[in-house]
Amino acid sequence: MNDMRKIERDVDMNDVKISAKGVQVYYGTTHAIKDVDVLIQDKTVTAFIGPSGCGKSTFLRCLNRMNDTIDICRVTGDIRIDGDDIYDKRVDPVQLRAKVGMVFQKPNPFPKSIYDNVAYGPRIHGMAKNKADLDEIVERALRRGAIWDEVKDRLDAPGTGLSGGQQQRLCIARAVATEPEVLLMDEPCSALDPIATGQVEELIDELRNDYSVVIVTHSMQQAARVSQKTAFFHLGNLVEYGETGQIFTNPQDPRTESYISGKIG
Repeated sequence: MNDMRKIERDVDMNDVKISAKGVQVYYGTTHAIKDVDVLIQDKTVTAFIGPSGCGKSTFLRCLNRMNDTIDICRVTGDIRIDGDDIYDKRVDPVQLRAKVGMVFQKPNPFPKSIYDNVAYGPRIHGMAKNKADLDEIVERALRRGAIWDEVKDRLDAPGTGLSGGQQQRLCIARAVATEPEVLLMDEPCSALDPIATGQVEELIDELRNDYSVVIVTHSMQQAARVSQKTAFFHLGNLVEYGETGQIFTNPQDPRTESYISGKIG
């Protein structure tokens, strides 16, 4: 595991939020993720890039055990958040997903009011003692989602009635309402127009003050704009991981260079 020693040398271990060692993922007999080692830092945006089907979303879903919901999926290896093994049998995946929020490719607000979309998580996790507490949590989350000013006068309106970009910011507000420590985003802008994409990218930059953000993106330009660290996946392997600027301007692996220059992908 020379790679892991190099990664550990290059990273301040005090800043590590997520560590993954020897992670393998199988869908039935298909070996989708092969021996991935990575250290993800706190208060940093880490981008996962690579061609379609390379394993970046599959690996992202390992970080909050979303793959548990797929019957034929099997995950092995060691994944820790703040040093705690998230695959330990004593870990409740529902509680884990409150700590590790997720935003999906397509905005997916619940068929409820804007208020109830955001209040849902805090309610089921018992985070509010009373209505005033809940009101405060909802407002704080909507502010963090950079959408409060647009919706504060219509919190009873359905979340599904918002524009695509607003729906995605509502989903980000919903994800941060449970006070997570990590925010996973699976191609959060791929269904959005350029203006909404710009708003979400600005928001991602603000969110890293409070969270470790991991984003899967098919857009290298987006990775270059929003992330400080980039991991390049290819055919289920983590090929290269490092400072975003270095990955894009001086990649160490010829496969990374081929992808960035458009020869593969």
